[in-house]
Amino acid sequence: MERDRIEELFYGRPEHQRRFTQDFPILPDVWIEYGRKPARRVQVLITPHTESNAAACAAALRARLAQDRQADGSAWKAEHPGLEPPRVLFNESVVLATLSFWELLRGALPLTDWWKHVIAPIWEDWSRPALVGVATRLAGDPNAKAVLPGADPKLLLRLIRIAGAIECERRNRPAPDVRGDRPTPEEIDGFGDLFDRLGPLDAASAGCAWSISRNREASTSVWRSRLTVKADAAARVFEARTTGIRWAVLDTGIDARHPGFRRAGGAGDTGGDEIQSRVVKTYDFLRIKKLLDPDDDTAVDASAGDPAALKPVREELKRSLLTGRSVDWGLLEPLLRVSHARDRYQPPAFESHGTHVAGILAANWPEAPETTPLQEPLFGVCPDLEIYDLRVLPDRPGDEADEFTIIAALQFIRYLNANKNLMLVHGVNLSLSVPHDVANYACGRTPVCEECERVVNSGVVVVTAAGNRGFDRREREPAAYGDYRYISITDPGNADGVITVGSTHRMLPHNYGVSYFSSRGPTGDGRIKPDLVAPGERIDSCALNDYFETMDGTSMAAPHVSGAAALLLSRHRELIGQPRRVKEILCKTATDLGRERRFQGAGMVDVLRALQSI
Repeated sequence: MERDRIEELFYGRPEHQRRFTQDFPILPDVWIEYGRKPARRVQVLITPHTESNAAACAAALRARLAQDRQADGSAWKAEHPGLEPPRVLFNESVVLATLSFWELLRGALPLTDWWKHVIAPIWEDWSRPALVGVATRLAGDPNAKAVLPGADPKLLLRLIRIAGAIECERRNRPAPDVRGDRPTPEEIDGFGDLFDRLGPLDAASAGCAWSISRNREASTSVWRSRLTVKADAAARVFEARTTGIRWAVLDTGIDARHPGFRRAGGAGDTGGDEIQSRVVKTYDFLRIKKLLDPDDDTAVDASAGDPAALKPVREELKRSLLTGRSVDWGLLEPLLRVSHARDRYQPPAFESHGTHVAGILAANWPEAPETTPLQEPLFGVCPDLEIYDLRVLPDRPGDEADEFTIIAALQFIRYLNANKNLMLVHGVNLSLSVPHDVANYACGRTPVCEECERVVNSGVVVVTAAGNRGFDRREREPAAYGDYRYISITDPGNADGVITVGSTHRMLPHNYGVSYFSSRGPTGDGRIKPDLVAPGERIDSCALNDYFETMDGTSMAAPHVSGAAALLLSRHRELIGQPRRVKEILCKTATDLGRERRFQGAGMVDVLRALQSI
């Protein structure tokens, strides 16, 4: 089904759009995805009701889906030929479920608070003849409130029309393309087929879910720049050293063996059983879905350690998940870890993005001219900073990243800090991009933005790329002044508490201003973003195979600001745990480039001026 057709079915006439999108718990991007791929399962995120939690909501969904399969197994098999039972897992804040359209509407939708208060009180007979009869009467007279007393007929008609149309498409019985609000007979039949013999709902699980959205895909936001932000001057004037400060880089992974991350006085990648690196820990969150799925029997990854020794930990984690307890990060930690033992360590194999970002932040590679065409040593903003490598973006071509994985990694950072007397991780760099669909959430209130706010509120500085959507490259008739785009900040850059970073020229920011590709504000709800800009064009930094690479993007700009924040914390330790104060200082001391605030935010980060201001 074409996207335009799905949107017309969903939104209807303009006067109906706002009411339906606000009142209904399944958000527009979910309907659109099922309309495009009606026969496929789709990954959705279920946000629990405030009076419930993710573990309870996941348990209720599992039970509901199992009940539907057991009540009429032949019907489920007919609807899902060759498919395994659906995948349902959870982290601390959301449930991830991979559901067919049939499972979404029969399993997940009845658990929502909307269903509890709108549908359950008025609809008792779930036989197909009764469903078709009531829907037909409603279609004949949309204002006939007597058909279902206490119901909103127009709201129900919209549900019947959308669900019925997608169900017809799924069964290869396309409904006629009839304009208007009333469902066609074909759509009514599809609605009847979809909800026929719907089983009763357990009262204890009713209303445990609040909303259902897509698990959005994430992507990367693709040495003279150290001088541009005055990190070299700050180091000389203040002798600023980031000893004891640690930054988490959520990306494709960092090659901890690269000489740019060698410990001072260490042996690099020679000698000893452990890699001598300032990348102190590595965690692979691309495993998180398998680990959180109690039905997954995949063996423990050998790079985590001895599989035989970790097998009891995996079994205990499964038992914990099946009992509905909250996520036990103490059990997950050793299973997520990538061992730094020389014989087990697995660096990224294909993608240099994470290594490049970490190099801008913390490289210390004075020997670079000896083994590369670089004419000068390669130093990051903080050449002695320690890094946590959290792999949330795919390293291999064809793999996908998503919002659920990023959220889980952010929750893990809060766990690390909560279980130590002193903060273990002081900042987070997110050089990644999750497109924001304005029809689904208030700007800055998506699941990944909300999780970033929790991390900030826990005392951690969060720096994120603004995104690379400032210019539309699609082939079409060129506009008079090019296809520049306002309101193009991507998530999690829309979160209020994070430091959102746009891109400028690496050496001549006053001449060239803001990079053409850099996403521009304001946010969808009218706040000024980005907060700052930093060098993001033609940046040389570390790459795989002990080499370097040149990259562009707001991904490259963000670690410059992460480095500035780390230097500020190292010089003024009383700012540790005060991320909003750090953001305020960096913004107030930025250098104005003379561009619109929607382009440059407060201006270009100035490390020296930030340190001098206190």
